[in-house]
Amino acid sequence: MSKHLNKTHNVSFYKLLIGKTAWLVLSIIGVASLYVFLMSFIDHQSFPFPYIVLLLAITKTFFIAFITIKQLSTLVKLCHSFERLFWIFGLIISICVFSFATDYNCLFQFDQSSFEGIIGESKTYIHNLYQFLYFSIITFSSVGYGDIAPLSGVARSVVMLEIFLSYLIIVFALANIKNMHINE
Repeated sequence: MSKHLNKTHNVSFYKLLIGKTAWLVLSIIGVASLYVFLMSFIDHQSFPFPYIVLLLAITKTFFIAFITIKQLSTLVKLCHSFERLFWIFGLIISICVFSFATDYNCLFQFDQSSFEGIIGESKTYIHNLYQFLYFSIITFSSVGYGDIAPLSGVARSVVMLEIFLSYLIIVFALANIKNMHINE
């Protein structure tokens, strides 16, 4: 009976986690798809595309910082296991890293002089997305190797937004460390 109750608790926790982050995940996928669409069909020189990316990045940072973290904080209070907290923080970090990687990639596709250090002959969106995933992980973790560097003002602003958000998520994690229990 205890195993069945524990399994039911786990399923309801994961449903809550998906429910509280589904709109964010879908909006990030939607914005990434919008970027691909805009990169394919819009004349980049006559369109203030980098500023649209910056505006979307600011909006995304606001929603993650204030709305998603607020929703997840209620979920953190319900769970007391390390595994559940690991899933919460892993999911929010993955969402942030992927969404900023799409921002960087879009800025680079628009103006290749906005970043330096992108290697390889391929200029496809998918190939560069892999490189910007690497850059976003390095930026989020505050390691900053310097092999890829933002050069334009808009690219630097988006990088600063990711750094701000990474510190906010780390503070959120540390503030909730008291809720962690190794054994349920």
